[in-house]
Amino acid sequence: MGSVLLKVASFVTIILIGIFAARSGTLGKGADKFVSKVVFNLTLPAAVIHAFGAAEFSFAYLMAVPLGFVCAALPYVVTFIVQRKRPREDRVLGLFCSGGMNIGCFALPFVQAVFPPAGAVVTCMFDAGNSIVVTGGSYALTSTLLADQRDPHLVRTMLKRLFSSAAFDCYVVLIVLALAGVAIPDAVIQFTEPIANANIFLSLFMLGLMTSLNVNVSKMGKVLRLFAWRTVLTAVLCALILLVLPLDPTVRTVAATLVWAPCSAMGPLFTLRCGGDYGLAALTATLSIAEGVVMMVAVMALTGVLG
Repeated sequence: MGSVLLKVASFVTIILIGIFAARSGTLGKGADKFVSKVVFNLTLPAAVIHAFGAAEFSFAYLMAVPLGFVCAALPYVVTFIVQRKRPREDRVLGLFCSGGMNIGCFALPFVQAVFPPAGAVVTCMFDAGNSIVVTGGSYALTSTLLADQRDPHLVRTMLKRLFSSAAFDCYVVLIVLALAGVAIPDAVIQFTEPIANANIFLSLFMLGLMTSLNVNVSKMGKVLRLFAWRTVLTAVLCALILLVLPLDPTVRTVAATLVWAPCSAMGPLFTLRCGGDYGLAALTATLSIAEGVVMMVAVMALTGVLG
């Protein structure tokens, strides 16, 4: 357990280094955008490919795909219903911050460091379902449902945004190959390994670069209420996964850990595009990172992963 906690401390330190680099201007302007492009288009897809190749596939892991979708979509639906009478700006903020998880850039590094190789495969499966919501689904729906004029090409918009994600494209291809019984060649696994290993550092460093510490005291009440709402929804999902759903043990443990991952990295950007308060979305995402570290470790300890 001590070695795992040391790794967690290392992860937190990487995030803090990113925060310091952003605030000090050490890397200049646009560093966060550059690193994010490297992560989303190179190291994260490589990590996904390596995870599938390094572990033995089980059909039981497929359950993680719809589970990831439900865990991302259910909070969105509940929030849409509960906040239906609130101002449009508050609804936009709530929809993008209440559901959806940052799996690839936050949770996957934790899983890679703590769980056996199968855990990374389950994580990728879970994120395939989660990505349907956070990569394009929630943005397409929110911009349509809360707009004065409906998008006549809603499905096309969702699919375009969804398949513009390199990681999601990898999920689809690799799941199809796994179902067909096609193994990833050892040469591909060896080739992607050094790039995949870089994903842990760059993903966490990117989170630090993107973390906002600008606190508007007058709006802290709204942020804390939203954060508390997300926490309650996540706690309910975690309890259902651990205590109610008949899942494969590996899927259950990994999924219960993943639901505590922080807000999607795309959430603040989508909030801005839909006319919401980007600053509050970024601050909520920052709080969710701190909570994610604590609660993911707590769930791993509770389920015996930490030994």
